[in-house]
Amino acid sequence: MHSAAKERIAKSAGRVSGGTIISRLLGIARDSVFAAYFGTTYLADAFNLAFSIPNLLRRIFGEGMLNASYVPVYSHYLHKDGKQAASDLANKTYSVMLIILGVVSILGAVFSGPVVKAFAYGWRNSPEAFALTVKLNRVLFPYLIFVGLASLAGGTLNSLGHFALPAFAPAMLNIALIGTAFTFMRLGSGSGESMIILFSYGALLGGLFQVLVQVPQLVKAGQKFKFDPDFKDAGVRWIGRLMVPSMFGFAVTQINVLVDTLLATFLPEGSVTALRLGNRIAIQPLGIFAVAITTATLPALSEHAAKENRDRLLHDFAFSLKLILAFLIPSTIGLVVLAKPIVRVLFERGEFTAAKSTPMTVTAVIYFTLGLFAYGGVKSTVQAFYSIKDTVTPMKVAIFSMLLNVGLNLALIRPLGLAGLALATSVSAIVAFAILNVLLKRRLGDIREREIWVAALKMVIASLVMGSVMYVLARRLEPMAVGLWGELIQVGVASLAGLGAFLAVSLALKAEEVIFLLRLVARKLGRDGRPEAGSQDR
Repeated sequence: MHSAAKERIAKSAGRVSGGTIISRLLGIARDSVFAAYFGTTYLADAFNLAFSIPNLLRRIFGEGMLNASYVPVYSHYLHKDGKQAASDLANKTYSVMLIILGVVSILGAVFSGPVVKAFAYGWRNSPEAFALTVKLNRVLFPYLIFVGLASLAGGTLNSLGHFALPAFAPAMLNIALIGTAFTFMRLGSGSGESMIILFSYGALLGGLFQVLVQVPQLVKAGQKFKFDPDFKDAGVRWIGRLMVPSMFGFAVTQINVLVDTLLATFLPEGSVTALRLGNRIAIQPLGIFAVAITTATLPALSEHAAKENRDRLLHDFAFSLKLILAFLIPSTIGLVVLAKPIVRVLFERGEFTAAKSTPMTVTAVIYFTLGLFAYGGVKSTVQAFYSIKDTVTPMKVAIFSMLLNVGLNLALIRPLGLAGLALATSVSAIVAFAILNVLLKRRLGDIREREIWVAALKMVIASLVMGSVMYVLARRLEPMAVGLWGELIQVGVASLAGLGAFLAVSLALKAEEVIFLLRLVARKLGRDGRPEAGSQDR
């Protein structure tokens, strides 16, 4: 693969990752504030369950449509028919989606009671928690409209070579929620229920800001907005045909999340929140690294597919997958080893107690993290299918994965409780990753699997050494880990020492991806600060 192509993907991913890191850090701050106010009480459970329902639809209509149908078709128009044709397609798509998301949001708010009942059956004997969840769900449903349009705006900017701002846009939700917490909650001493309702309105405001923050760059890029809901347009219909199977694929993936949440309502109070917080911590590396890499890779893969350049497509896919594994395999080991001190640093204050909340959340973190490399691998492999406009194969695999996850949930929840729900998610993701790669090889031939396996093995060896160093140091520093600063020192020292060990072993093993990234960083630090020629992200 040409080094220029590698650098283009890596630099684009870096821009995405930069914005995502800011968003994720703010997300951690938001979760810390939320945990301090609401802990693992029924108020926290009600909000998390209520927000999970429009979030499920957001991933289907927003991320699902963006990844599977909109970006490949927009890229096709952009490279085949020109920028004006692509701009017209964007306007039609925005308009159609505004109507669809508006109708879905209205129906969701009207029928919030039956919807919540379907996903919180375990609370049938807790009328207070159930009633609050219904109320919050009605407030939160319009969030779907804003975040769906924000996803489309981000897809348009990504296709035009702008990656930083769309990656930063989700941070607006966290900024709005943190602002809500410190403004409204500190000014008033209302009941816990009134505080959680205000928090929900803050989420709506954050959704709106995610759209507005991207508008100036879209205008600068030449996008002229007009309401043009043409349901019969060929491009819109093409997106629709690709979108239907991809929606099913994303739907079954998100149904897994809601099934986990439903079953968690049968477990002790706080399980819904512990499951969510554990998942949030476990997937942080996924959002920072894997999503950044796949976001940067999809426009490139779609361009190669449009130009029928199969060799470049396969090379870009293999490189992106190896890059993802180079980040996620060590992240898996690191999170498992440091799960407890990380949870203590982030959340253990206020209503989030050491006796109850921390053990539940640590358990969720560890078992969700076991599938981290597979979550990223699935994202990377699915992008390859989407780039060749095959949305049916990922849908079929997603359905199988959902059924496997449900079966494992039912089998493991009794003996393992909360851990069983998280473990089922990890196992089903690993199986899905394996199946997708087998099917991609059948579809495209040699996907450089030997090269990928060798790279993964090197990462496993380096990560195990890293994990051993982190474990020993964390244990040695345990007596000092008293209070926030002591805990921060424990996590920081163990992490830095582990990173040093990982890099040393990776270099000794001549791990190509690690060496490539180190050279890229060295060149970046060695430049005189002048902007790169041809850079599109300003």
